[in-house]
Amino acid sequence: MSRKYLLRTLGCKVNQYESQQLRETLDSLGLRGALPGETADLAVVNSCAVTASASAKTRQAVRRQAAGGKTPVVVIGCGAAADKERLASIPGVVGLFSHEDDAVEALRHIVVHRLETFSDRSEAADPGDTRRTGGDDGWVGSGSSEPTTQDADQLTRLSVATSSTDVNVVHDLARTIRRFDGHQRAFLKVQDGCDAHCTYCIIPRLRPTLRSKSIESAVAEAKSLVAAGHREIVLTGIYLGAYQRPTALRRRFDTADGSSALAELVGAIAEVDGLVRLRISSLEPGDVNQHLLDVLATNESCVPHLHLPLQAGSSRILKRMNRQYDADDFREMIDRTRDALDRPAISTDIVVGFPGETDQDFLETLEVAKYAGFCKIHAFPFSPREKTAAARWTKEFVQPSLVRERMQQLRELEQELAATFEQQFVGTTQRLLVEKNERPVSGESGVARGRSDRYFEVIFEPDQRNPSNPGDVVLVQIDRVSPRRVHGTLAQPSASSLSLPVMSTHG
Repeated sequence: MSRKYLLRTLGCKVNQYESQQLRETLDSLGLRGALPGETADLAVVNSCAVTASASAKTRQAVRRQAAGGKTPVVVIGCGAAADKERLASIPGVVGLFSHEDDAVEALRHIVVHRLETFSDRSEAADPGDTRRTGGDDGWVGSGSSEPTTQDADQLTRLSVATSSTDVNVVHDLARTIRRFDGHQRAFLKVQDGCDAHCTYCIIPRLRPTLRSKSIESAVAEAKSLVAAGHREIVLTGIYLGAYQRPTALRRRFDTADGSSALAELVGAIAEVDGLVRLRISSLEPGDVNQHLLDVLATNESCVPHLHLPLQAGSSRILKRMNRQYDADDFREMIDRTRDALDRPAISTDIVVGFPGETDQDFLETLEVAKYAGFCKIHAFPFSPREKTAAARWTKEFVQPSLVRERMQQLRELEQELAATFEQQFVGTTQRLLVEKNERPVSGESGVARGRSDRYFEVIFEPDQRNPSNPGDVVLVQIDRVSPRRVHGTLAQPSASSLSLPVMSTHG
């Protein structure tokens, strides 16, 4: 009987891509994903630590999967680097691997050389004993809330032995994936690492090494993903603007000729046969130069949607955040984008309650949001992260009640801006990638849900004789906009062929 694994992913698109690499590795070793109710022989948690809440969720997920030490757990990702000692103290954890390790090969080594040993110990262990015994194949954990010195020493030996001595370290961007399980849209990671050191951000401490995938490798991977049935690809990375650059610090960029390696990459992938839509996950204002805008405007597979994190609309706060732009730079970037693209959808991230944020600072954030006309705002309350500059400014922390009040104001503005943006497409025909088809219930008509080029979701009634299936590309006329919903009517039958002609997004 084949051994079973459970893979839990927390966090960003980069983590989701990396989990697919791990999934394909485990499948290639003869393991299969555990079904609901089945006990896994190995659990893998791809962790997140971008906020304190994310770190807490990581620890909770590890404890749940470890089941009191009964299931061996491997933790990878940012959480493994940020919270190593506390994670090491959880019974059942047999490996922690960070950005600097080759997690794929480390996991392969554990499955091939150590999994049987871990399983034997689990079966032989006294259920009432919270201690684990170690040796050459493991490490000792006390089961207490704080790890002992012996725990840390044993864990270090395991990490070093697995990632440096026993395997050849190869960073994950040297590998590709063949498919993106469970998703209609496929994420394609092309960049990793950041050294920009925004004062609130822990990521440069956890993923400090900048790496980029070659254009040739990225194009080949995109072709494989399209061949696997994915009609949309989302380019992702930790700092996409630093693609093919040794640093994320813009003052060190050589941009004298106005060229952009990222723009060249986008243009190359946009030409992959059968690709219907190409989307970019996140960019900084300085990344949206004319070269990139020209590529986006002239390739019909490139959607008119950009995710551009604002973080704050106050130049004073942006300077304290150590962001590489001010409010005027952001407005100018919005103007350039609107000039180049037809009614672009612009989504954003905003941090609420940054240390020292005044009512006036927050008002300026609201004003920039209105100017940009964001289609979606991801708002986050400030989360102090250990060893970041902003975490030390405790005397300037904003009262939680005021943060909640500002969050509510931002949510209300987001709903208003989203409705205004979506309303302009009423009466137009839009291309959708179907994500869900809800079958009829109790004699009522079923509904389908799809994502438009400009990212807003549309609900429509499918053709009952030829239902729209997830992954299909359809044309839908937009009929009306209601609170949090856009409604449409199917304009033509489902088109499941990858060779479906790409329609213009202009109107």
